[in-house]
Amino acid sequence: MRAMLLAAGLGTRLRPLTDRVSKSMIPVINKPSLFYSLNLLRKSRINEVVINLYHQGSQIKDYVKGGEKFNMQVLYSEEDSLMGTAGGLKKMESYFTDTFLVLSADGITDFNIHQAVQFHKQKVALATVVLKKTKEKFRYGVALRNKEEKITQFVEKPSWGDAFSDEINAGIYIFEPDIFSYIPAGEPYDLGHQVLPSLVKRGEAVYGYLMDDYWIDMGNLADYMKVQRDILKGKTGIKISGREIKKGIWIGENAQISKSASLEPPVVIGNNCRIKEKVRIGKYTTLGDRVTIKKEARLEKCILWDDVLIEEKAYLDNCILTHFARIPPELSVTGGVVTHRIPS
Repeated sequence: MRAMLLAAGLGTRLRPLTDRVSKSMIPVINKPSLFYSLNLLRKSRINEVVINLYHQGSQIKDYVKGGEKFNMQVLYSEEDSLMGTAGGLKKMESYFTDTFLVLSADGITDFNIHQAVQFHKQKVALATVVLKKTKEKFRYGVALRNKEEKITQFVEKPSWGDAFSDEINAGIYIFEPDIFSYIPAGEPYDLGHQVLPSLVKRGEAVYGYLMDDYWIDMGNLADYMKVQRDILKGKTGIKISGREIKKGIWIGENAQISKSASLEPPVVIGNNCRIKEKVRIGKYTTLGDRVTIKKEARLEKCILWDDVLIEEKAYLDNCILTHFARIPPELSVTGGVVTHRIPS
């Protein structure tokens, strides 16, 4: 079975994190979010994958290359302009000659692909949409199913009057190649806004598979912080890299931590970090690689990417710091996103 990972989007709702970094390359517990989608496919023995690219696509190619590190064969479909989820899929029509999977490159989930595919084949479906129950239905497409689990209504990002279901589109699809006959060639086209509503209206064999597994879209800053905390809480089934020196504290290679520093679990410290005297790192904090935290600095519920420097007695609460960010001495920041060096 083959799969397509959708990675061409701009990630506008995650700005400023995505100004210089592809959404699929944003670190989640010190691994690109793309890692988790590829790892999910690998665990399901799907080893032929195509990834579509647009914004900062070279970052994805540099990381994945030909897919060797994932024991996969990875191809790329580069878009000169955004083609939408369906338009990008249409470009790869010749690649998909049998039942195939489409999913977002930056969604985090541990759902059972094999069970969903089995459901799809039992229903003799043209398309299966993986669904998830949620109270936040206005941010996603919503689907209404009948007793046979066929989707009878589908609206992408509904208004209050159209929110007829609490089962939302998780952005994961199983398709038969016949799906391509419903997508025009050479123009932007969208699965959620155009293809699926049209298929449902025509009464085609579109079914909804309701997952009961962990899933998050990571579409905004709040969800980005939430998924990291969920992983640290053990809600996702995702294994955290590093040596767990005590319950809930993971340390990378060559990290130097002062004996007077305080770490409150759960916490992740990356490789080659330097944590100086009397530093306090509160729970739900993750440090990337080569992070330096100087004397008496305090961090609470923060996400630090690689090569970050926190100077003496700085205080950060509920913050995200991107690569090479710098915080001067004694500065306090609460609920901020820092993407550069703050002047002293």
